[in-house]
Amino acid sequence: MCGFMYRYILVRILLIPVTVISAGSIAFFLLQLVPGDYVNTLNSEGGASFKSMKVLREDLGLTEPTIVQYVKWLKEILSGSLGYSVLEDKYVLPLLSDKLETTLTLSILSLIFSLLVAIPLGTISAMKRGSKTDEIIRVLTAITIATPPFWIGLLIINLTSTQFNWVPPLFYRPLHIDPLTNLTFMVFPVLTIVLTTSSILIRLLRSMILEELSRDYVRTAYAKGLTSYSVILIHVIRNASIPIITMCGFFFSAVLGGAVVVEQVFNLPGLGSAIVVAILSRDTPMLLGIIIGLSVIMCIWILIIDLLYMLIDPRIKYS
Repeated sequence: MCGFMYRYILVRILLIPVTVISAGSIAFFLLQLVPGDYVNTLNSEGGASFKSMKVLREDLGLTEPTIVQYVKWLKEILSGSLGYSVLEDKYVLPLLSDKLETTLTLSILSLIFSLLVAIPLGTISAMKRGSKTDEIIRVLTAITIATPPFWIGLLIINLTSTQFNWVPPLFYRPLHIDPLTNLTFMVFPVLTIVLTTSSILIRLLRSMILEELSRDYVRTAYAKGLTSYSVILIHVIRNASIPIITMCGFFFSAVLGGAVVVEQVFNLPGLGSAIVVAILSRDTPMLLGIIIGLSVIMCIWILIIDLLYMLIDPRIKYS
């Protein structure tokens, strides 16, 4: 079993570069179809002549055939620099490092707290099915699911600042420089994502637990004299955790996507802000670098999810 798992992990790790480069390549060719380039952004005030802009495009290699530009970009990716941003006058990799740290911190904290909220509330809702507690939980989760994250964020800012006279730090500090200030700044963004994400997980976990409670092994456990809490905590939640883990894989990508909106609301210098700036300024190298970075994160996350499957349920095999 260990030898098989090691081989499986090795194959998956070797496939990560292939997957990442494939995703980046698709994005590269799609961006080539979009009219305009970052030379137009450099000339946003309109002072340069058409001839000077043409010369600049030739110097930057933007007039070369698409396949030639692709080969050059691929060499930069394989070299580890992720390309060069002319607008920022820096290589993409160092530009992304701090922004990636911000987005990952926000996403990981949001997922952890979403699980900490969803598991007990989803379990309570299932165990007290049809009660007032169950109805309250379902109504509240339905409201938060239907509410846009940006509106929740604005509501949190308004309530805490006007009713409780508390606001987070005005200036963001990276986690590796000032952990306390960073985590204090993350309170509102994390709470915004948790309210939406945990609500979906609560309803999903409730459904999974109710489905498991109708199975034969649960009736057998009750026949042996086990209490309801023992049956649910020892048997039901473990069996219901597999679809929950599957959803966590999707939720992590959703949290990354939600971070784009939340970072704009709370002015966080993460990948979300970088994506918006790169799109508006047509900074193609920066945008492709972000896509590469997110692809690496998702490939590693999906590998972790698959390994958790095998640890929770030894019957699961991968070939």
